[in-house]
Amino acid sequence: MDPRGIGNYGDYYTPERFVPASKEATKMPWFVIYPLGSSFSYESDASKYKGTKWIIQNLVDIVAKGGNFMVGVGPSGTGSFSPTAITQLKEAGQWLQINGEGIYGTRPRPGTEWAEGNDVRFTCSKDGRALYCFVTEWPGKTLRITSVDPRPIQSVEMLGFPGTLKFSREATDNFSVSIPDELQDPSHRRSEFAWGFKLSYAT
Repeated sequence: MDPRGIGNYGDYYTPERFVPASKEATKMPWFVIYPLGSSFSYESDASKYKGTKWIIQNLVDIVAKGGNFMVGVGPSGTGSFSPTAITQLKEAGQWLQINGEGIYGTRPRPGTEWAEGNDVRFTCSKDGRALYCFVTEWPGKTLRITSVDPRPIQSVEMLGFPGTLKFSREATDNFSVSIPDELQDPSHRRSEFAWGFKLSYAT
């Protein structure tokens, strides 16, 4: 699928088979189109599907940059889809059931604040009252963030985990969240591949 329209006359931009390294320098809406298998056509070799981790981590990265993500899956000649593709898409859907609050309807942070390093990505709620932090590597007992807004934080939650988490703030560039001991066991986490934290600003 190509951008609809030509140059400045188009109304959306569609990077195909690559994820932009940073925010796109465009005022148009944009979304990445990428096949889950080796091509957009039907893929019979199950080993060539990229996996649930690939879907989720790319989704988080792209949304943090202000884009959307369309995963391409082609049907066979009889109209059926690979069981492997179906499984991976369903697993991504299960992840979204838990973490979708930080994906759907969110906005990118300004400037370069969409990321910290390779493993941390951010999104914001539309009303600006919540900052969502996604980590693609488990942070251990403490999640540290160096780019939290100076506004007072009212609470911190981990999406899919009941209650609130303890946090401390020594400075704008030194914000830390304590991760409960029970979550150090992967079997106690409701998500895999990326974990979402919600920082709610005091109103």
